[in-house]
Amino acid sequence: MSRSTHSPWPRRTAFALVYLTLPLLLLGGTVTTLRVGMAVPDWPTTFGENMFTYSLKEMLKNSGVSWEHTHRLYASFIGLCTIALAAAHIAFEKRALVRNLALTALVLVIVQGVLGGLRVLENSPQLAFVHGSLAQAFFGLAGAIAVMQSRAWSQARSEPCKRVVALRRVGLAAVALVYAQIVLGAWLRHSGNMVALALHVVLAALATGALIALARELRLTAEAGAQGGHDRSVLLRVRRNLILALSAQLILGVLAAVWVYLVTGPHRPVSVGEAVFATAHVGVGALLLWAVLAASMWSYRIVSNPSVAQAAERGLEGAR
Repeated sequence: MSRSTHSPWPRRTAFALVYLTLPLLLLGGTVTTLRVGMAVPDWPTTFGENMFTYSLKEMLKNSGVSWEHTHRLYASFIGLCTIALAAAHIAFEKRALVRNLALTALVLVIVQGVLGGLRVLENSPQLAFVHGSLAQAFFGLAGAIAVMQSRAWSQARSEPCKRVVALRRVGLAAVALVYAQIVLGAWLRHSGNMVALALHVVLAALATGALIALARELRLTAEAGAQGGHDRSVLLRVRRNLILALSAQLILGVLAAVWVYLVTGPHRPVSVGEAVFATAHVGVGALLLWAVLAASMWSYRIVSNPSVAQAAERGLEGAR
């Protein structure tokens, strides 16, 4: 039993960070969609003033400044939440892996803050692209910590399963493809490059195929467990989340493409439809990344390789 089971704070801070980071991704996505990333041209100050005491009246005079300054303030709040996460895990979490992941999240949020500032100081679309990609990686890391802090994770038992190899391979491939798709999406949004658009569409098809294959493996593994008297219902829950996120992401991707390239037109003033669908596409993409990460993680937690288990049993018998 780990120390984290005696304190609720590692779990509380982990889930709080995930749920509070999602609005930050939507804020950042809105800043990108509205093309107001340079509305505030200095950093860490705001028009030469302290960022945290900048006048609300002045901020609200310009919508671009409102979005960008709000993004900065909320990002600072997420930094504080990450400090709380790291502190709770240092104080109460016994599992070295989970504790180190929390510390990694702290390092990552610091790097992310510096990147955001350099993006402004250098007026660099390339750094904006890296900043957007890393934001999704941070959300995925926070989601992974939350999964490992869940009660279901701590109570789960691993049982041998013949489908384990296929499930894990498909899971890892799906994670890689989904994150690669997110990176391509960030490149497309910050560059408008048509090559990026073509690659984004092709990779969307590949990622969708991998996610469908993963959903199938999750179902078959859960059914195999039921036949053997093992409760693997958690795999069906993560499968449901995966399918819901994938369905929403595909719909939003189509709607965003229609509004950006057909209704509004690229390089024209942003329409309400483009702002809503393109930004929502970013947010649901983050949820999809969390869902596929959770599915892949559970493939290591809930099932084990039969050959490894048999070898361990033979080793124990030989030791006797």
